[in-house]
Amino acid sequence: MYGGNWGLLTHIDLGERSDTSKPNTSPVATTLPIVRVPQNCARNYNLLSCDPDKDKVRCRYGNSSANECGICHQPAGFNLDQSTCTLSNFVNGSRGFYAFELVMEDYPTQNITLNYTAMAAEVRSPFINSSSNPPLSKIPLQFAVEVEAPAPSCIEGEYLPRFIHPTPNQGEHLQARVNQELEIRVKATATFSRISDVVFSGPLNSTKETTTTEEFVINWTPTSENYGQHFPICFIAEGQNGSRNYQSEMRCVIVVVEAAGPIAQVTCTKDKMSVSIERATISGLHGDHLRLNNNASCAVSSNETHVFTTFSLSGCGTQIEETDEHISFKNTIVTYDNPNHIITRKNLFKIEVMCKYQKKSSITTRFDAHRPAVNFTERGFGSFSYQFEFYQSGSFINKRNPSSYPLDYNVGERIYMEIAPVSVIQNTEVFLESCVATPYDNPNYPISYPIITNGCGVDETVIIHTSHQPSVKFSLEAFKFIGQYDQVFISCFIMICEANNPNTRCTKGCTNGTQVAPPSHVHKREAAIQTDIHFISQGPLRLKRSASFSDAISQSLNMNLVSVAGCVVSVVSMVCGMMVYKSRGSKGNQTWTSSVSATFCVSSGTPGHSNTGK
Repeated sequence: MYGGNWGLLTHIDLGERSDTSKPNTSPVATTLPIVRVPQNCARNYNLLSCDPDKDKVRCRYGNSSANECGICHQPAGFNLDQSTCTLSNFVNGSRGFYAFELVMEDYPTQNITLNYTAMAAEVRSPFINSSSNPPLSKIPLQFAVEVEAPAPSCIEGEYLPRFIHPTPNQGEHLQARVNQELEIRVKATATFSRISDVVFSGPLNSTKETTTTEEFVINWTPTSENYGQHFPICFIAEGQNGSRNYQSEMRCVIVVVEAAGPIAQVTCTKDKMSVSIERATISGLHGDHLRLNNNASCAVSSNETHVFTTFSLSGCGTQIEETDEHISFKNTIVTYDNPNHIITRKNLFKIEVMCKYQKKSSITTRFDAHRPAVNFTERGFGSFSYQFEFYQSGSFINKRNPSSYPLDYNVGERIYMEIAPVSVIQNTEVFLESCVATPYDNPNYPISYPIITNGCGVDETVIIHTSHQPSVKFSLEAFKFIGQYDQVFISCFIMICEANNPNTRCTKGCTNGTQVAPPSHVHKREAAIQTDIHFISQGPLRLKRSASFSDAISQSLNMNLVSVAGCVVSVVSMVCGMMVYKSRGSKGNQTWTSSVSATFCVSSGTPGHSNTGK
């Protein structure tokens, strides 16, 4: 990396502008301190800036004579478009770190006058050339670019992560409200890399969480001091392939902080959510056509002063979301029109409401839903169903009663399992390709334990009792995840093959658990000899507790968090109710969207009754 002196020099002119009758507002911008790009991949970095006065913003390299930089030249292999503030790298430039000390300047789009109390007024004009009149302000922007070893491919979505929905677009303006949490959801994909992280640069006290659906959520709650200001947030997705980490493009958004929104109260109990919103604080609300999540059977009531509703956490289309720290239940209050009308003159808006439960201590799942048979349809095999069952002993005769779920086991006790067709399919065999154990019914959950991989037992206690049969029987000793989890789901991937055919994956069996099995090359004329891999799961299995431990838990707070499959009981220290308000309207040919989220939190050992927020 190049050496040199380092410093930050900012120039701000406090003269009153003739066009706004206020002092100039400098442009805002941010970037990640270090960005990386493969040597063989060209990339443009749009150094997003936002000028609240709508001035023209330009970027240039610092001037050493003005003490603006220690490294003032343009490194070889890069180009800076000063008019658009876009930095580009050339393909096959030299590897290494390159430091950039840029200066961001704003110029008015028309002639204006700056008025002062103790000196003569000055005129500022639009930018013509570098020797024209001075800018309104000078803001430093400093960062480094690392040019790495070449990547196997420069196509986004292969090794380099590619952003997908619901990630906001480059340069998008997002609205936030004072004292109300803003969520920015980021998701990326890559065929040959595993998305491992999202790195971001944002305002003070902004945080990040990861959901079990592989979304990264950037959270920030503006304060009253942030009202009326603009805040840039930039982020990059990282994908891992072996020892290499690849970065996506850098994407930046601008957050505009507005005043507080609707006054509401959200109450979260063990199985319900109640919402009450002061009607006068909801702009654009006309009539009483409101309901939950476009569900006609879940109407929202209103009177002259309030909009209000109470609904079950398991009904009316309520969605559950889980991160490493929280479990959240979300729903949306929306407007709807008379179905007999074909036009509308109403403002359309939606109010997202949420109860957020903080995870803490021991979590016990009480699912009473035994998983039904899973149905598959494959060309050449037709439609067929397979059932995942647990048995009482190694004789595999007596199934565990579905009404006894969740199943209780002692640590070390052997668990007997079978995956079998509901109706016998002639001349077929089942191959158990892989199985994992997770504390939640999600095989992609970050915390997982491999049991079988590539047909090989990974856990040392695994026994596969059958081979090349229409069903597969296997067992292992019960265990628990270290830490707060005391439940286990078993998720498996199976394949159905034509029996005794030497060309199928089933025939190959275990292919060394440390290596991925090579794909079976199946020609078109052999298309019916094996199916694709199918997912099937069962659980949860719960570790038996001592009487004293169970008594202690029963005396503490048990929040029944209802999900699709049953009830999650959690020891909760904080319950938060949230409301996010979004309205859409139009004026001329312009469409606008505004949003507000309100958070109401209760720290207690009892079901949450939230405070009224403003």
